[in-house]
Amino acid sequence: MSSQTTVEIFGRRFELRASEGSERVEELARFVDRRMRELAEVSPHVDTSKLAVLTALNIADELFKEQETEPGTRAEKVRERVEGLIKRLDEVLEPS
Repeated sequence: MSSQTTVEIFGRRFELRASEGSERVEELARFVDRRMRELAEVSPHVDTSKLAVLTALNIADELFKEQETEPGTRAEKVRERVEGLIKRLDEVLEPS
């Protein structure tokens, strides 16, 4: 069953249908919006359509790099990140 939801990306509203559900579509739209705004900050004079293409290329590049990473390496990166976050939490939560 597909659902329809309205999202806003870079100031434009879009009516979208997806099988994932509204929450997932809204999360993805927020991600794309955030990435477009980040790119617009460093390239303020690029028109919206070019900005959208550049954003899509950046996201695709990240996806391809992630897919090219060996599964064991991905797990190791996640483990290191989790350990770093735990260490930071311990530091913050540790009584002075």
